[in-house]
Amino acid sequence: MNREITVLVFAKLDERHVAQIQQVDPQVRVAAVNDRQKGIEVAPQAEVMVGWNVPREAVQRAPKLRWIHSTAAGVDQLLYPEILEREIVITTSSGIHQPLVEHVFAMLLALTRRLHVAIRNQTQRRWERSQAMGDEVRGKTIGVLGLGHIGADIAEKAQVFGMRVIGTKRTPASVVGVDRVYPPEGLAEVLRESDFIVVALPLTTETRGLIGERELRTMKPTAILINIGRGPIVQERALTRALQDRKIGGAGLDVFEREPLPADSPLWGMEHVIVTPHVSGTSPGYMDAAVPLLCDNLRRYIDGTPMLNLVDKARGY
Repeated sequence: MNREITVLVFAKLDERHVAQIQQVDPQVRVAAVNDRQKGIEVAPQAEVMVGWNVPREAVQRAPKLRWIHSTAAGVDQLLYPEILEREIVITTSSGIHQPLVEHVFAMLLALTRRLHVAIRNQTQRRWERSQAMGDEVRGKTIGVLGLGHIGADIAEKAQVFGMRVIGTKRTPASVVGVDRVYPPEGLAEVLRESDFIVVALPLTTETRGLIGERELRTMKPTAILINIGRGPIVQERALTRALQDRKIGGAGLDVFEREPLPADSPLWGMEHVIVTPHVSGTSPGYMDAAVPLLCDNLRRYIDGTPMLNLVDKARGY
């Protein structure tokens, strides 16, 4: 290559991050925009786009576009027809989501140790030991739906707590730290056996609405569901009913069918539910991990060598 390569970034970057990207090669020009309309205006010059939610109109106005790098692990929000039909490569930021794994265990431990109850009692200055006395996770079974990068990391951390780990994987090869790996068809068995279910799946045609009334009935009445994948994987109305009727033990939810979660959603007021506003994968230092991965892939793109975290657009991940 011997041309200017415009990298259009739809994300807030510090100056040092912009400098890191520009230092990859003298040909690189970085346009970091916070304003959606400004990004759409720059789009015709862009060969590379970076961001979690790149606007469709920007893609439509970018004839030079060859590569999109998602600053997230998922790409369901990027699979526009224009991207599927054109020879545009997509890569992700998979492998940098340690905060997400920690968020899973923060929810899991808080619900098990009943910290959510203790915090509510604290705000009312109530000393109530029987309500706040929790269980332990040691010896319990955690079922991880989606044993990819994130799911495998969750499995590794679960071992530290002495938990048994099972889960599903599209290609059910063995995973370190997982006692049994099931194919997607083994979902019901994982739901039946698990004390905790963690949804760590990408949103695809196959996974949309995967967890509904039948699946929730299959779970133990004491089981806790944690969703840090994508909201539409779990049928929210069915989940709300199951929680209201105490068909499952509780839920830790970071993603929802509609975001922001509507103020009138019953989930807000449920004592056995923890709601967080789609923040499980983020931290103040997120871009410190995301930008070096982008830079590595940018070098590979320029050199024409294999890139990391390539997405199979047909599969959706």
